Amino acid sequence: MSQVGVQWCRVWVTMLLLLPSAPVEGGELCLMRSMLISLQRVQADSFTKQESLDLPPGARPALYCSNKCTLLDWCQLWCAYPSNTPTHCLISNITVMPTYQETNLADALTCHTTRPKDLATHANITAGKQYMSYPLRVKENLLDGFYNYDYNQCFFTDSSNSNRWFTLDFGQPKCFQHVILHAMNYDVAKYRFNNVQVRVSNVTAVTPPDDFAAYDLFGEFPGAASAGQVVEMKSPKPVCARFITGHMLYNYAFQVCHVEVF
Repeated sequence: MSQVGVQWCRVWVTMLLLLPSAPVEGGELCLMRSMLISLQRVQADSFTKQESLDLPPGARPALYCSNKCTLLDWCQLWCAYPSNTPTHCLISNITVMPTYQETNLADALTCHTTRPKDLATHANITAGKQYMSYPLRVKENLLDGFYNYDYNQCFFTDSSNSNRWFTLDFGQPKCFQHVILHAMNYDVAKYRFNNVQVRVSNVTAVTPPDDFAAYDLFGEFPGAASAGQVVEMKSPKPVCARFITGHMLYNYAFQVCHVEVF
């Protein structure tokens, strides 16, 4: 199993929300998917790249906004607003999963993401001890379906080997081919995301991290991550497992900001 670069999904205007793009390796299909998200939350983020565009008179938001997003290699999300009679199109590089659950429904919009449906969002998670100097960087940040490149949206562990890990539990075996991990968007990622292994198993949870070797190796990232690097580990065929572990072997505090499994 190998670690490869991420290939972002792109859907051309004529296929938007109607037809999938051409099949890619492994028979997967690329689609834009809808979810509710607070406009205030999207616009308030200072760590992201975004543009707000005026809708031309008579333009159909679904066509105009999706076309603009498709033409920008950094776009992962678009929203037409206000929701009743849209006059603007917001384009952003925020990572929002289709299974994200918005809590502020008062100003929520139906937006569209390039990210696939995944298994990690809202899975059960256990992890090593958190680095207590950063109380906002909790393990639950990995699985909330939202990542805006803010350091406090990450999970940051204590530096001891007994704490540089996390485990996802799906409750029952689930099948997938991709595990994606986001390193923090800062230069110290080379220390905080370095020599990382991902393992999988259907066996009852073991004592972490010493017994992780009993799990099957899904993929590994042997080097030091660059700032904001997105690491994809991909299996040539579907793997079915209940547990997924991430463990950093490098002797430093582990910081990972978002996890996707599909």
